[in-house]
Amino acid sequence: MQETLYDSIELTFLETLINEENKQSDQNIIETAAVNSISEYVEAEEALFILFDFENPDLATKKLLGPERTWRSENTFLVKGSSLCKAMPETISTVDYNNRAALEPDPVIFDTFTKPIRNMLLAPLTIDKTLLGAMIFTNPLFNFDDERRSKFLQLMVKGLANAIFAVEHNRQLIVSKADLEASQWEILNSRNTLRTFFDNIPTCVYIIDRSYTILAINSRRSDRVKKAPSELVGGKCYERLFGSPTPCALCRVTDAFSGVPAVRNLREWGPKETFIHWEITTIPIRESTNSINRAIVFDEDITEKWVLEAGLIQSEKMASIGQLAANVAHEINNPLAAIIANAQLLLRDLSDADEDTTEALKLIETAGVRAAKIVGGLLESARKEKREEFEEIPLNDTIQNAISMVNFEIKNRSITVKLELDQEMPNIFAHKNQLIGVWINLINNALGAIESSKGVISISSRYEKNEYRIAFSDNGKGILPEHQEQIFKPFFTTKGAGKGTGLGLYVSYQVIKEHHGEMYFETKPDKGTKFIIILPDIKRNEE
Repeated sequence: MQETLYDSIELTFLETLINEENKQSDQNIIETAAVNSISEYVEAEEALFILFDFENPDLATKKLLGPERTWRSENTFLVKGSSLCKAMPETISTVDYNNRAALEPDPVIFDTFTKPIRNMLLAPLTIDKTLLGAMIFTNPLFNFDDERRSKFLQLMVKGLANAIFAVEHNRQLIVSKADLEASQWEILNSRNTLRTFFDNIPTCVYIIDRSYTILAINSRRSDRVKKAPSELVGGKCYERLFGSPTPCALCRVTDAFSGVPAVRNLREWGPKETFIHWEITTIPIRESTNSINRAIVFDEDITEKWVLEAGLIQSEKMASIGQLAANVAHEINNPLAAIIANAQLLLRDLSDADEDTTEALKLIETAGVRAAKIVGGLLESARKEKREEFEEIPLNDTIQNAISMVNFEIKNRSITVKLELDQEMPNIFAHKNQLIGVWINLINNALGAIESSKGVISISSRYEKNEYRIAFSDNGKGILPEHQEQIFKPFFTTKGAGKGTGLGLYVSYQVIKEHHGEMYFETKPDKGTKFIIILPDIKRNEE
């Protein structure tokens, strides 16, 4: 081969390698161009390119160079099956196969070639003593005595090895970048999921460090101070959340940093004597070294739970008082029976007595009978009944029973009770004692609202459109506007200390709801109040 042809191949190889690397072409283009150039440079009959799998070194790919600078064939094989691959020299070398006694041909390699092999040139592709693959050129005419061309051949082989390594390294970087982007997306997605969860759990949550600095806070907690979480993070919790220059007096954060979870209660007062009862739980966050430098604080609204528990306690107290009243009433029954019986005997035996004596005896009998009815009502109210034990009862009778229970107070204050009761109403399916309790409470509230000596309580009942409508009206002082939103809330009362529990209207409202009814009021200051109760006719509505 002429010298100018060698120079042209060298120049073409360098230009191809540099251009392809700059374009960051795929590995196959670089391999094809380089192997073609080197094959021409060594004047080989055939060229085989072997590349070990970067992911699995036990596998290798062999590609035989065909005409028109393309690969004639491509196959994958196990490296351990090739004696030549396992014994690949570290530098460019030649093997003479004319002397077959000296060296047995490798069947994995030789089966690939299409022409007889007399000798071949082995060019290993190595980077830092790591074997990437090899090129095998059969029957080359290359002259190793030419030092310049031998060095350039080494340069070509080394250049191809570097190019293959660079392309593979670039591919791994792209894969790593893609994995990193996928991981970042997963982290971002997880962060968004956690942030959404953090902001929307039905509990106020924030995280602080030992200096009381807020590290994170959910929107439910930040909304309580009408600020965005970003405005609160970085500030002291006692300053940003409670407006205090120093840590809160009852704060239990120090317990958490000592490793002990702590719980305390806080009542937050609102307008119109409303409040929210908070249960504040502080939990330490342990690091991998078991040290505690952060704590998480949960603020849970337990107002309803607290109200129910307080109501239960109050109900138990009232039940005890009711039981005591029932016991007293039971003991009174016998003397009353004796009074009534003796009054009746005297009326029979003194039939010819004067008018005053007869009238006095009749008053004793009437009073005794009335007292007996009150005692009977107390005993009936104290009797334990299940909520499910509804029965058909005359609605007007429950109103009359309630009036008789509070009749002493009515008479003592000279209050006039006006009744407009529909006598044609069908029986109602309800819990008798619960309804009596509601009517007693409404009458007592009316008595408490009446300050005039000419007090009037009007009670009406009527039945229309499969509904019972009951109304209790008074001419008392009415309900102030600022109290009207609170009267059905538990423990709200306008009465003085020791004069009311604030549970009467709340319990009454709940009883009406349990009967699937409605309860509302109309009021005017200094004019009076009217409570309206609507109860459905359950039996007829189901038909």
